[in-house]
Formats: sequence, C-alpha cells, structure tokens
Amino acid sequence: MPRDKTFSHEKIVKAAMQEFQEKGFEQASMKAVADAVGMTSAALYRHFTSKQDMFAALVQPAVDELNAWKERHVASSYDALYQETPESMWDFENELNDVRMVLDVMYRRPEAFRLLICCSAGTPYENYVHDLTEQSVDEMMRFLQSSKERGIPVREIQRDEMHMLISAYNTALLEPIVHGYHKADAERYLKTMLDFFTPGWRMITGL
Repeated sequence: MPRDKTFSHEKIVKAAMQEFQEKGFEQASMKAVADAVGMTSAALYRHFTSKQDMFAALVQPAVDELNAWKERHVASSYDALYQETPESMWDFENELNDVRMVLDVMYRRPEAFRLLICCSAGTPYENYVHDLTEQSVDEMMRFLQSSKERGIPVREIQRDEMHMLISAYNTALLEPIVHGYHKADAERYLKTMLDFFTPGWRMITGL
C-alpha cells in the first residue's frame, strides 16, 4: 500500500514548528526534524528544499493573512474619517479594530506568529515586527495629514515620536502571542490595553 504523503507532510510541519519554537531558526536542525518524524534527511529534502524554505512555509500564510487584514483596516479607517463616524474606530468589537488583528487573525495561527516574532533571527523575516511598526507609522502619518486637510484638529507630531508610540503600542498588542496566552485571557488583556491607549490616540488624531 502506498504511503500517505499528505500525512507525512503534516507530521513534518508539526515537528518543524516544534523545532523552530524550541531552538529558533538559527539553532534548528533539518536532521532533528527528520529524526522526529522517522525519516532520512534526504527524504525530508523532498518536502522542503532548505531550512529557509521550511520556515517560510510555516509563516508566509500568516503574513499573507495579516497583510490582507491590514489593507482592509486602512480602508476602514479612511471610511470612518470621510463618513464622519470616528466612533467606529475605537469600538472593541469592530472587526477592523487593531485588537481584532490579534484576536481574529493572529489567533488563527498563533504558533506561526510566535515564530515570526520570537524565532525568526537569521531569516528574511527577522525584522518582521520592526517592519510592521514602520508600515504603521507611515500609515498613521498619512492618516493624520488627511485628517488635517479636512480641518480636524490633529496634534502636531514628528515621525520619530510616532515611531516610539506605535512601537510601544505594537509591543503591547503582541504580548499575548509572545507569551502564549489562551485566547480568552488575551481578549481580557487587550480590552484593558485598548482602554488605556485609546484616550491617547484620540488626543493625537483629534477624533
């Protein structure tokens, strides 16, 4: 009877996830993954051409999902601005609120996002959190300029100041993933976090 290749691949993915989480990318070993699933290294390389290829297979779907969410989030923010419904931006239950990014996107693939955040040194993803912050800073600066052009009393703020604020904000947002909180605990934590940060964001945006 032929071996079930799909089952073998699933076992490899599970073993690879564990190997990268325990050791990080740089110290992880293809041989250790092969040993964990009871196959030779040569057989493993028929599934993944390299350690980089294996890591990317684990995290890239998560990156793609988050990028798609971010596009919707940015569009939603401008909709709230143009339609003069800013209250929706601060609603914890709004599907495009920042905390929903964690609860509705990251918690679908928490292990993959933990790899991105904590275990990606030595890969093309090692600056993922920094790059995410830089993108958010650029988006926020553009949003503030659009708000200003509409006569909204935004607070004047330099880009480096915005970087510090969003860096602190993103660090707080990602803590449940970093520490492996259960989703229910993460939701309670993020609600408290949002209550804390929202007055500051409203002060800066004038909304």
